[in-house]
Amino acid sequence: MKMRVGLVLTASGLLLCAGCVQAPKSIDVQVGSSRPEPVDSSRVPDPRTLEEARRELRKAYANIQWLEDEVGELEKDKTEYKRERDKYKQQRDKCEDRLEKYEDD
Repeated sequence: MKMRVGLVLTASGLLLCAGCVQAPKSIDVQVGSSRPEPVDSSRVPDPRTLEEARRELRKAYANIQWLEDEVGELEKDKTEYKRERDKYKQQRDKCEDRLEKYEDD
Protein backbone atom coordinates (compact mmCIF):
# COMPACT_ATOMS: atom_id res chain seq x y z
CA MET A 1 0.00 0.00 0.00
CA LYS A 2 2.79 2.42 0.92
CA MET A 3 4.63 1.55 -2.28
CA ARG A 4 1.52 2.21 -4.38
CA VAL A 5 1.05 5.64 -2.77
CA GLY A 6 4.73 6.40 -3.33
CA LEU A 7 4.49 5.42 -7.00
CA VAL A 8 1.39 7.57 -7.52
CA LEU A 9 3.05 10.58 -5.91
CA THR A 10 6.24 10.08 -7.92
CA ALA A 11 4.33 9.69 -11.18
CA SER A 12 2.21 12.77 -10.55
CA GLY A 13 5.32 14.74 -9.62
CA LEU A 14 7.01 13.74 -12.86
CA LEU A 15 3.95 14.63 -14.91
CA LEU A 16 3.68 18.02 -13.26
CA CYS A 17 7.36 18.71 -13.86
CA ALA A 18 7.05 17.69 -17.50
CA GLY A 19 4.17 20.11 -17.98
CA CYS A 20 1.77 17.46 -19.25
CA VAL A 21 -0.72 17.98 -16.43
CA GLN A 22 -1.66 21.22 -14.77
CA ALA A 23 -2.80 21.20 -11.17
CA PRO A 24 -6.17 22.80 -10.47
CA LYS A 25 -6.08 26.26 -8.93
CA SER A 26 -8.27 25.15 -6.02
CA ILE A 27 -9.78 21.95 -4.71
CA ASP A 28 -13.09 22.12 -2.87
CA VAL A 29 -13.58 19.17 -0.53
CA GLN A 30 -16.92 18.88 1.24
CA VAL A 31 -17.44 16.21 3.88
CA GLY A 32 -20.91 15.18 5.00
CA SER A 33 -23.79 17.59 4.76
CA SER A 34 -22.05 20.86 4.23
CA ARG A 35 -23.91 23.82 5.55
CA PRO A 36 -24.44 26.64 3.07
CA GLU A 37 -22.87 29.99 3.74
CA PRO A 38 -24.72 31.46 6.73
CA VAL A 39 -26.83 34.56 6.30
CA ASP A 40 -25.92 37.52 8.49
CA SER A 41 -29.15 37.89 10.43
CA SER A 42 -27.86 40.79 12.52
CA ARG A 43 -28.74 43.12 9.71
CA VAL A 44 -31.15 43.31 6.84
CA PRO A 45 -29.21 43.27 3.57
CA ASP A 46 -29.39 46.41 1.48
CA PRO A 47 -28.94 45.10 -2.06
CA ARG A 48 -28.04 47.66 -4.67
CA THR A 49 -29.00 45.56 -7.67
CA LEU A 50 -31.64 42.98 -8.45
CA GLU A 51 -28.94 40.33 -8.96
CA GLU A 52 -27.47 41.06 -5.53
CA ALA A 53 -30.95 40.74 -3.98
CA ARG A 54 -31.51 37.44 -5.75
CA ARG A 55 -28.12 36.15 -4.56
CA GLU A 56 -28.97 37.02 -0.93
CA LEU A 57 -32.39 35.40 -1.30
CA ARG A 58 -30.88 32.21 -2.75
CA LYS A 59 -28.42 32.11 0.13
CA ALA A 60 -31.24 32.52 2.66
CA TYR A 61 -33.36 29.81 1.03
CA ALA A 62 -30.38 27.43 0.92
CA ASN A 63 -29.89 28.01 4.63
CA ILE A 64 -33.58 27.42 5.34
CA GLN A 65 -33.50 24.17 3.35
CA TRP A 66 -30.41 22.98 5.23
CA LEU A 67 -32.05 23.80 8.57
CA GLU A 68 -35.24 21.97 7.59
CA ASP A 69 -33.19 18.90 6.65
CA GLU A 70 -31.38 19.08 10.00
CA VAL A 71 -34.71 19.29 11.86
CA GLY A 72 -35.91 16.19 10.00
CA GLU A 73 -32.80 14.26 10.97
CA LEU A 74 -33.11 15.37 14.59
CA GLU A 75 -36.78 14.32 14.66
CA LYS A 76 -35.78 10.85 13.43
CA ASP A 77 -33.08 10.67 16.12
CA LYS A 78 -35.54 11.80 18.78
CA THR A 79 -38.04 9.10 17.81
CA GLU A 80 -35.32 6.45 17.82
CA TYR A 81 -34.01 7.56 21.22
CA LYS A 82 -37.50 7.56 22.72
CA ARG A 83 -38.06 4.02 21.45
CA GLU A 84 -34.72 2.96 22.91
CA ARG A 85 -35.52 4.68 26.22
CA ASP A 86 -38.84 2.87 26.47
CA LYS A 87 -37.13 -0.46 25.78
CA TYR A 88 -34.64 0.14 28.59
CA LYS A 89 -37.41 1.22 30.95
CA GLN A 90 -39.20 -2.07 30.29
CA GLN A 91 -36.00 -4.01 30.93
CA ARG A 92 -35.44 -2.08 34.15
CA ASP A 93 -39.00 -2.76 35.32
CA LYS A 94 -38.60 -6.49 34.60
CA CYS A 95 -35.34 -6.57 36.54
CA GLU A 96 -36.92 -4.75 39.48
CA ASP A 97 -39.83 -7.20 39.48
CA ARG A 98 -37.43 -10.17 39.46
CA LEU A 99 -35.42 -8.63 42.27
CA GLU A 100 -38.54 -8.13 44.37
CA LYS A 101 -39.56 -11.74 43.68
CA TYR A 102 -36.16 -13.06 44.80
CA GLU A 103 -36.08 -10.81 47.85
CA ASP A 104 -39.51 -12.11 48.92
CA ASP A 105 -38.34 -15.73 48.75
